[in-house]
Amino acid sequence: MNTTILEKSPSTEDISSEDAGARGLEGGWDDPIDWPPRPLRVDPTAIEQELAEKNLQLARETEISEDLRLYLKQLADDISALTSEAPGEVDPYLLLSAQSALIGALRAIDSPDAAAARREIRTRLEQMRHVFRDIAEGGPLYEERSARDIARWLAAVLDTSQASLAELLGVSARTFQRWISEAGPGGPQGEDARRVRVVARIANHLRHALSGPGVVRWFGQPYPQLDGQRPLDLLDDPRAADLLTTLAAGARSHTGA
Repeated sequence: MNTTILEKSPSTEDISSEDAGARGLEGGWDDPIDWPPRPLRVDPTAIEQELAEKNLQLARETEISEDLRLYLKQLADDISALTSEAPGEVDPYLLLSAQSALIGALRAIDSPDAAAARREIRTRLEQMRHVFRDIAEGGPLYEERSARDIARWLAAVLDTSQASLAELLGVSARTFQRWISEAGPGGPQGEDARRVRVVARIANHLRHALSGPGVVRWFGQPYPQLDGQRPLDLLDDPRAADLLTTLAAGARSHTGA
């Protein structure tokens, strides 16, 4: 049998009036307060599993079932709930990717070409599964995570040399090693921190389509969407962050069932 140990709730005697005011407790612990925060009604892990199951089911069927139609409509409500219930807690580009894939699936439902519709919907279901997997994993981009934690995430997830990551981030290998070291001084600050977050946001899209070294190489390739420039050339321009993320999300959208 599992035993749950509950910590003793602090009494009003344990809290100074100043602390109580700071925590919104002027009326005492008996007053209703919004703490702990309510859990989201949307479970990203469950949705990821559901999407995988729906995709397998569709692979075995020759027609698009009414059950799948209803599921996609419910999924629209779930994505809307994530947008409204967790502002700032979920990478907005992940939500945009989910919305885009869902719209594609809903459009395909009424296509007169049943075979093409099934292929399109299967691709879109797989894209959404990738998105909800990222949301379930937490990703590197929550605002409460430090730039140092995000640098460590990059080193762990991309599985490439620290020297190549340091070059991508515009610092020396020694500086990058210091950032991700447990014993080192503080992590990225200022412009360095901004660049780490931008690179991580982009890498979070690319890592499902490319290997770790491939992600690094992606930054060094020229793209027509950037007027022939490389993403690496634009990382110092804060105005280019959205464009680079959209380009990376496009690479992700080409991975599907």
